[in-house]
Amino acid sequence: MKIKSFTIYTIIIILITLSIPFPSLAEAQPDLTAKAFILMDMKTGQVLAEKNADERRSPASTTKIMTALVALENADLEDEMTASENAINSVPYDYVTAGIKIGETLKFKDLLDLMMITSANEASNIIAENISKDGTMQGFTDMMNSKAAELGLTGTHFTNANGKEEEDHYTTARDLAILSRAAMTMDKPIFREVVGRKEFSIPDTNLRKSSEWKLGHLTYTNELLTSHSKYYSKVTGIKTGYTDLAGLCLVSSAVNPDGLELIAVVLGAEDKTHQFKDSQNLLEYGFKNFGEQQLTQKGEYVNRFEVEDAVDGKKVEVITNNEFSHILPLNEEIRTKNLEIVKTFNEPFVAPIAQGQKVGKIEYIYDGKLIGTVELVAKEAIEKTTIAILRDKYKEIINDERFIFGVKAAVIVIVAIIILGFILRFINKRKRRRNNYYSSRKNNYRFRDYR
Repeated sequence: MKIKSFTIYTIIIILITLSIPFPSLAEAQPDLTAKAFILMDMKTGQVLAEKNADERRSPASTTKIMTALVALENADLEDEMTASENAINSVPYDYVTAGIKIGETLKFKDLLDLMMITSANEASNIIAENISKDGTMQGFTDMMNSKAAELGLTGTHFTNANGKEEEDHYTTARDLAILSRAAMTMDKPIFREVVGRKEFSIPDTNLRKSSEWKLGHLTYTNELLTSHSKYYSKVTGIKTGYTDLAGLCLVSSAVNPDGLELIAVVLGAEDKTHQFKDSQNLLEYGFKNFGEQQLTQKGEYVNRFEVEDAVDGKKVEVITNNEFSHILPLNEEIRTKNLEIVKTFNEPFVAPIAQGQKVGKIEYIYDGKLIGTVELVAKEAIEKTTIAILRDKYKEIINDERFIFGVKAAVIVIVAIIILGFILRFINKRKRRRNNYYSSRKNNYRFRDYR
């Protein structure tokens, strides 16, 4: 009997528990083997996930992203570049090369393929020497560091163009993401086109036929380009990297069917498998949990307000002056909980108000940070009543400095005239008295003579 009662109570408790609505939580950012990583939106630079993103680390061949960016800004694709002895022999024996020979001449576009697709280190050196003003690799690294400063890469310093391990050669996951975003969105689309390819061919050179290039030197390194996922439609780049100190690195990017493109930087992955697996997991985390959310559209009605002195008591209708979208969690509960919308209006409203005049703003704050502002404007013009116009004109006149000065001057003149009048009257009065006095004495003299 006791067992049956216990069972019934247990079932009731379970049913009650299951009936309680628990809020759905966003998936936690992935636990990767990489020592440092970051996930960034390509369009806005918004960070969606990160770990040790500002830790200085060796970039290995991801360095070549900066090499390509600087080169593309300073050279034409058809420029011919010749390999020097220094460019070839300065590559350590255990670093990847394409087998370019001393004195061999290739076009910049072919060297770019070798550098970014197969990660050929001597291709980086050739590009550097041929583009720098003084013809040295040091001159080119100076250009790289200038570009890093221009992009605000405060955790980055380069000492070579290919990623060779050196003490003062370092960057961060965040800086690599910012750099990659700049390269992928630059005016010359060739960077994006190159890093998204797996196949390429090298034409005849002054030292060999096209068919004489070894196939092993023309093999792509970014295996993520062949990956498939239900969360993204295409991997769009970008660059692998490896040295003993840096570990396995990958800067990758992918786009989903909605057009959302993300950049994932993974530095120091556990092994080659995780170099790509960590990157894919990071990208999939972003596409699964985030999306571009349109928070407002242009011309959207916001509110209506009374307007002082408005003709016919017309009210001002407030609308948005621009649209605003932002990358936010797809989970509505989390999005609503963390999103604060602050509306500010330029009250009180007084006519006249022009059509399109700014009358306020909407601030969007997510997780305590301002993510965007939308300007609010008047949908229609509001005219001012005639009485109000006359009243304000009167106030304007009497408050005008020139009017006040004129009044003061007039008062001073009037007071002066009055004072002058008193003075003249006083003078005239004294004059009359004096005349009367002399006239009286003269008459007295005449009277005496008559007697």
